[in-house]
Amino acid sequence: MTVSQIVDKQIKEWDHRTEMITSSHKKEAFFPLITISREFGALGGTLAEKLGDTTGFEVWDRELLGAIAEDMDSDKKMLETLDERRKQDVEDAVSAFISDIHTNVNYIRSLIRVVKTIEEHGRGIIVGRGGNYICQKQENLNIRLVRPFKSRVKHIAEKHKIPEAEARDLIRKKDEERQEYVERFFYKDLTTASDYDLVINSETFSLDQIEEMVIDAYKVKTGRTIPPKS
Repeated sequence: MTVSQIVDKQIKEWDHRTEMITSSHKKEAFFPLITISREFGALGGTLAEKLGDTTGFEVWDRELLGAIAEDMDSDKKMLETLDERRKQDVEDAVSAFISDIHTNVNYIRSLIRVVKTIEEHGRGIIVGRGGNYICQKQENLNIRLVRPFKSRVKHIAEKHKIPEAEARDLIRKKDEERQEYVERFFYKDLTTASDYDLVINSETFSLDQIEEMVIDAYKVKTGRTIPPKS
């Protein structure tokens, strides 16, 4: 599925929800976002997919957000799904974020606009791209997955069928790129534990256990129980 198809699919889903709310005269329950930061090889993307399957939340991963932000029309399409007040809220947030940024402004402006639009709709899982720094609603659940370096090396080597020496270099490269991205655009250190509600070691716990922890934490923080995917 192309980026445009994914965006169009999500916009139709948002439009359908709006029609349902209008026809029933009842406000649909709002479900805040889950953001997932992760070390490379710590299974953050796999967890996002698993949570998406369980909850029905739309998963917006790192590559997709990057591609959307480079697509000239996607951010405009998504912004049009909001009412005027919330559009202005998004634009104000974009202006605030980029006030001190002097490089790649068009990219980051578009990326933030897309992410903030997703945040306004809720029911989403943002993977990477500094999602926890862009999304400012207090109710969002922000988690980070970590895993010992040696364990990540073994996992990546097996997954990509590469020598462990190559896996070590790849992990170091990816971790550095993610750290540099967050430092450049958000002036943050993504390893700061207090920037997250939960920091979980994916070697200590299975994906099933982590998913259960995240869903429980979501209920505690937001006061909402996520209904099973229909």
